Amino acid sequence: MTGRRSPASAPRIPALAPGRGARGGRRRSGSKARPRPGLTSRGILLFLVLFVLAATAVYPLRQYIAQQGRIERLQAKQAALQAANARLAYERDRLNDPAYVDQLANQDFHMVKPGEEPWLLTGTPPADRVAAAPAKPAHDPPWYQRAWRWLRGRSS
Repeated sequence: MTGRRSPASAPRIPALAPGRGARGGRRRSGSKARPRPGLTSRGILLFLVLFVLAATAVYPLRQYIAQQGRIERLQAKQAALQAANARLAYERDRLNDPAYVDQLANQDFHMVKPGEEPWLLTGTPPADRVAAAPAKPAHDPPWYQRAWRWLRGRSS
């Protein structure tokens, strides 16, 4: 044995037939590979799953947005009510002051303290004295006030 192998002991490599690729598929000589389709069945299935997920997420998202709007409105209403409560608490504290109560009684009900004389003017002022003319404003009144005055002057 001199280092040469006999053809029977050499590993056998399968020969490719003319026109066959490595995968064994037939190709036409001179033609390009067929383009793959745009959407496979896996792609369609994935698209349908994503569509169903998006469709089922629409209603909860709408509810969430509506609830957020309602929460904002209720928070604004709560802030307004708290401001009203603060005003009423301030008025309550003022009504506990006897001087303020006397002022309100005099102003609203024309009540006087013992020993004071109340004066109540009724009727119209005498016509013989003309009231002083009011000062003319520095700017012209708006168009609608001028039109109203013009219409009142015509109807009287």
